[in-house]
Amino acid sequence: MAATSARKETPVSMRFRDDDLAIIDRGAALTGLSRTEFMRRAAVQEAQTAILNESVIRVSADAFEAFVAAIEAPSAAAPAKVAERLQRQAPWEH
Repeated sequence: MAATSARKETPVSMRFRDDDLAIIDRGAALTGLSRTEFMRRAAVQEAQTAILNESVIRVSADAFEAFVAAIEAPSAAAPAKVAERLQRQAPWEH
């Protein structure tokens, strides 16, 4: 039998205003998650975003030039179906 690492869970206590909790509960209900799981996912996602926003990516001069050339190059034409859909009026604009 393979050994599995035990996952340690640490409880966290927080204070919320009633109106904030109502919004959180509504979001959790709409996604089918418990309040705890909804809040855990939101907190982890925000933490990952903060970390990624502070990450520095180092590349060589050649790689940087290739990157700049790629983002400055004209974009390819959208496929016909995509172009047609972009021309449609939004349902709420009818």
